[in-house]
Amino acid sequence: MLDVLVYENVLVAWRRRPFGRYELISRDGAEILLTTAHAEMWAVGAFAVYLALVDQGRISPRMP
Repeated sequence: MLDVLVYENVLVAWRRRPFGRYELISRDGAEILLTTAHAEMWAVGAFAVYLALVDQGRISPRMP
């Protein structure tokens, strides 16, 4: 499964890879392999930034 996050012209795609790894693909095509621990840290940081942007009113969350 490939998920995509887009915010302010930054595109990041990620997918789960075998052996507990995750792959991030940046807008310019750079591929970054992460361990499960690194992916968890990245996700927590990205979510904190998302919440901060919502709190500042810069973005509005979308509900499905």
